[in-house]
Amino acid sequence: MQFALTSVLLWSTVATAFKLALTSSTLEQLVVVSSFSSLFVLIVIYAFSKQNLFTLFKQTPKVYLLLGNINPVLYYYVLFAAYERLPAQIAQSINYTWGIVLALLSIPILGQKFSKGDAIGLTLCYVGVVIAITRFDITNMPEFDSVGLGLAFLSTLIWSSYWLLNSKTNAPALESILICFICGIPALLFIAIYNWHLFNFNSTNLMASIYIGFFEMSIAFIFWLKAMSYAIRTAQISSLIYLSPFLSLLFINWILKEPIYSSTVIALITIILGLYIQKRMNQSLK
Repeated sequence: MQFALTSVLLWSTVATAFKLALTSSTLEQLVVVSSFSSLFVLIVIYAFSKQNLFTLFKQTPKVYLLLGNINPVLYYYVLFAAYERLPAQIAQSINYTWGIVLALLSIPILGQKFSKGDAIGLTLCYVGVVIAITRFDITNMPEFDSVGLGLAFLSTLIWSSYWLLNSKTNAPALESILICFICGIPALLFIAIYNWHLFNFNSTNLMASIYIGFFEMSIAFIFWLKAMSYAIRTAQISSLIYLSPFLSLLFINWILKEPIYSSTVIALITIILGLYIQKRMNQSLK
């Protein structure tokens, strides 16, 4: 429970960290600094592992080379771009629908059937997204950056695709992510060299970028894996993840001073309910 709650708390701060870093940092700089920060943490943690990375890489080298360019490079570039263009609460609400996108992509890719739980989950998740975007007023909708909305939806597709492709590897979770980050180094170095003249380091964006790399990309994930390994039943901790978006709204309001709309809270409740129902109904079919 301690590991799980710590992970939830850390994940709750990242939307705020994204926005803080982007106030004085380019997308390219944020992707590069946060990715290398995460790589450092993963290497330190891997020092205590008994797995051989090269042996694991040789099993599916082409898959890992592809995965390394998806995560951290492509996914975080698209996600940060969405946060740059949208209010944090809107980008976050859309991003939380990646779970239902994963379920939908599993149908054609893994040959799974489209269940009643998937249908209910899909409906509720995107009703929640509509609520967040329209704020219950279709005739007088707030104007959000359409490219930003598109990027937010695209990030859910990219992240879901990453985990489906990752399922084709046989490596443990930590080692798999570390291999992906190592495979992403050439692309990250290219981005850094090509855009170096745009990099502008200051205490705010540097600390926020390092924080994102340490916690959103690595430590929170590792703590969650530890929580899963200690739990007698995964149900003990799996429901805790649903606290994260609501805690995140508090940080967005307190630190970013972004007004939180009641429609956003209702939207998140609807999205989380959709994910929960989809998960429970599909578990009952197994």
